[in-house]
Amino acid sequence: MQTFLSGGVPIRLECFRPKTSAPCPALIFFHGAGGNVDQWLKYIAPAINSFGIALYAVHYFDRTKTVRADPALIQDGIHVPLWLQTATDALSHIAAMPDVDARRIGLIGVSLGAFLSLALATEAKPIRAVIDISGGLAEPWFNRATSAFPHTLILHGEADTTVPVSYARDLDDLLTRLEVRHQTQLLPGEGHWFSPGAHLRVLTAVSEFLRTSL
Repeated sequence: MQTFLSGGVPIRLECFRPKTSAPCPALIFFHGAGGNVDQWLKYIAPAINSFGIALYAVHYFDRTKTVRADPALIQDGIHVPLWLQTATDALSHIAAMPDVDARRIGLIGVSLGAFLSLALATEAKPIRAVIDISGGLAEPWFNRATSAFPHTLILHGEADTTVPVSYARDLDDLLTRLEVRHQTQLLPGEGHWFSPGAHLRVLTAVSEFLRTSL
């Protein structure tokens, strides 16, 4: 476990690297509102590393000493800007690592983490790809997206009652209008948290996407 500073606060950064000493691509992971980092890392880290890609998980809740984020906390206008700044600082910190190829950095976010990843991708940052799992692009960032938006993978359950699937459809429509390269997979019958069978489909989609994007 490493740390970096954001707003003078130490932020934990979990690192999973492939067995290579050469600079390699990096995928930065942002967890959801439940802070469920371990659940997703055990699921995706081995697969990501098998492609020669390093995975870095940012504990961005450390910035605000948050354990779990409910809707009121997310919408208070205070926490999201701080988390987004921490995400920006994490990107800068990881891009400066000598064992990371700064030209090949992607973001992967789940739920709240996907909203942060997509918002960060609207900024002029060295981001090559974004994976959105059960998230969306909210205002004001929705209107800031341009044709320079990175290659994007959208994965969403059609029966999601936490983050409606309309967020995925709206993002797909936006990227189509902007002529941004992207792929969208809407999973029939799946809610916000995917079933074991859908997990395999998600992992397959992520793997195929990374082969061509990073």
